[in-house]
Amino acid sequence: MKNFITTLIAVGALVGSQPITAQSLKDGQPTLKTGNWTVLQSTDAMTDKVSCTGIYKASYGIQLVQDALYVKIAGGIQSITLRFGDNPPQSMRLPQKMEKDVGAVMIEGTEFTQALDTNRLRVQVLTLVRGVAMEDLDITGIRSAVEHIRAGCPASTGSESIARPAAPAEIACPEPLLARLRAAGVTEQQISAACGR
Repeated sequence: MKNFITTLIAVGALVGSQPITAQSLKDGQPTLKTGNWTVLQSTDAMTDKVSCTGIYKASYGIQLVQDALYVKIAGGIQSITLRFGDNPPQSMRLPQKMEKDVGAVMIEGTEFTQALDTNRLRVQVLTLVRGVAMEDLDITGIRSAVEHIRAGCPASTGSESIARPAAPAEIACPEPLLARLRAAGVTEQQISAACGR
């Protein structure tokens, strides 16, 4: 959870008024690539404690730890609906206080167990600012990634190196600015270069 919150800060959240970077994850050593997950091993500079975090594709806003999956959602979470695989959607639920505070859906407990048993997860969130936000995730490889994390994410002994996901952008443009740029005819490539997306 600590690494996830630190990373949320790096990709746009704030503690007080001071932005903090997710240095430990940026410098994390990739130890496993399975499906859409890359597991990063990082060491706390003060305690030397090793932590393991799975990153979905190159999105540091979707993170996996040994007992939870976190999906960052911008715009203020008001309600959450989850759908695992081809099962019917679960009943809408209200966010926990922590989910509202960090701006992320926290999939834990029985929800997490269901996520481990499927390859597809749909997350629908009603937000204050953006209306309905939807994530449709191919979570293939999640069980292998969790097993590796639970084993302490030992470094790969094979000769093949594992590519590190791109670090979170230091610059991020808020959604209202992105909408204005698009309306003004700025290309996605130009927006990407300017906003670090």
